Amino acid sequence: MTYTFSGWLSEQTERDDVVGELARSVRNDEQFPEHGDKAIFDGYFSAENTVGETREAFERAWDEFDGLSG
Repeated sequence: MTYTFSGWLSEQTERDDVVGELARSVRNDEQFPEHGDKAIFDGYFSAENTVGETREAFERAWDEFDGLSG
């Protein structure tokens, strides 16, 4: 099955780790991209209000997602 990153992330909300925390933090954010490659999500997580821990959680989540689709 082909996932988008946002679709995959939305299924991670029950996890008890940083990926789950990230999923919960963006699930109701209307600005969170529905589709796109890593550059699109890099842009979202590069906003001035993104703290380093959130950025690290995104990188971890993307690596996991990319490993599943690769």
